[in-house]
Amino acid sequence: MATRTGNERRLLLWAMLLSSLIGMAIWYIRRLTSAPVNEWFTETVVMFSYFTNLTNLIAVVMAAALLAGKGALYRWFKSPVVQAACCLYIAFVGIGFWFILGGPQNVESWLFWIPELTAHTLSPILGVVFWLRCVEKGEMNGRHPFIWLAYPIGYLIYWLIRGPIVGYYPYFFVDVNALGYGGVAMWSGALIVMFLILGTIMWRVDIWQSNRQVRLSATD
Repeated sequence: MATRTGNERRLLLWAMLLSSLIGMAIWYIRRLTSAPVNEWFTETVVMFSYFTNLTNLIAVVMAAALLAGKGALYRWFKSPVVQAACCLYIAFVGIGFWFILGGPQNVESWLFWIPELTAHTLSPILGVVFWLRCVEKGEMNGRHPFIWLAYPIGYLIYWLIRGPIVGYYPYFFVDVNALGYGGVAMWSGALIVMFLILGTIMWRVDIWQSNRQVRLSATD
């Protein structure tokens, strides 16, 4: 049983790593090939200023660290609470993309459908499956969804500072030029509530799965 669980865990981690990496690589190469070399650094900053790309990068780093099984990153990501947070973040990417942003828009060729199907879709699904199937349960508590808000709130603050400097925003719900600060505050509040609801659901599922494992162990 342990071997089967370990194999499933490695398979899901490899799938998540490759899914996110392939999607990001296509987007990144597209950016670099359409810009002069002296703008590659700027294009890199722009690339990872998108929540989708930054979160997929986190998923890649987590998967790589857990597969490596050693090192400082592994010691950080081996925490079930940290893994749960990362899985929630990548799941939030998929939910936001399909249900808030409306899914793919003006995809130019079959090649650019690949990131839509990997980084925007498959990776979020794999994150949920990995958390349900492979992340140790019983470590979460009701405070964790609030603690995990540090990342999305930090991202929001970043764009509230960066947006006026560069003159654009990556998503409509942080676009102060279009919505004003009041509109951005309303959207941000709604997204924060949605995030907390999802985090609370994870916490309750964590409790249920942990209790179920205890009951199953008691009957063995």
